[in-house]
Amino acid sequence: MKKMMYLFPLILMNCFILKVCAQITVFNDIDVDPGIPCDEGRFRISFSMNFITDTTRVDSKFQNELMILEIGKKTSLFYSYTNYVADSVYMADRRNGVSQSVINEHLQQFGSGKISWEIYKNYKGSGNTILLDKLGMARYKCEESAQVPIWNLIPDTLTVIGYICQKAITNYKGRIWTAWYTPEIPIQEGPWKLCGLPGLILKAEDNQHTYNFEANGLEQIHHPHNILYKGNKYEPITRKNLNKLYTRYYADPVGFITNDPNIKITITDENGNKTANPKSIPYNPIEK
Repeated sequence: MKKMMYLFPLILMNCFILKVCAQITVFNDIDVDPGIPCDEGRFRISFSMNFITDTTRVDSKFQNELMILEIGKKTSLFYSYTNYVADSVYMADRRNGVSQSVINEHLQQFGSGKISWEIYKNYKGSGNTILLDKLGMARYKCEESAQVPIWNLIPDTLTVIGYICQKAITNYKGRIWTAWYTPEIPIQEGPWKLCGLPGLILKAEDNQHTYNFEANGLEQIHHPHNILYKGNKYEPITRKNLNKLYTRYYADPVGFITNDPNIKITITDENGNKTANPKSIPYNPIEK
């Protein structure tokens, strides 16, 4: 029995044509799961995330992703807004039983994000961090005990979206981070896995200048809003094994996906001409 799957940017029966980017996005039926409430949202902060995937080239340009941090009473969720929109449209199409051609049109129209992972911190007050990620057809859930950064507080100040922030530095997950947090919002949260300061982190950058986050909007939620958890159908995996899969995937993404004999992928250039399959994708993990 053939698996139902959907790839960006163009789907044609069981032969798939796509353009190579930092992440090949594949939809399957797990992505239709609306999720279950795990906390009540209190704040929503949007971040501009800029990052470089290919650190071997001096002329590498930053890629940008709009990220959202939802903060609840206990749990926080950090995710790509572009992927959220694409997933929402795909879920609506599947629920409404629209034709495959309409699904294809919507996938092309809304695109896919460059950041596939989502992070839940202090999931249901457990103290654990859960990372959800998509690699080809597979969906993985990596749950770990939270590791709060050890910060060095510095008396410098900076204003970010109207809030006076103070400076802090930490060596965390293989990178040295400089963060700017505002005591005006005394919540020990921030983008990605950064947290543990006496105020909300509104800006952060690693010392190699290949990853940075900066808030560009903040909303206090006054209406009922649930933070949704979508990892119940994801396959549990350890951090060690997940890192091995990342290495395999980025070394040969097409080979990784086409391990399934029901899947055929054709790579084309911007003009629609068939090209050779890429052997690797530049990989600069945020967590070393």
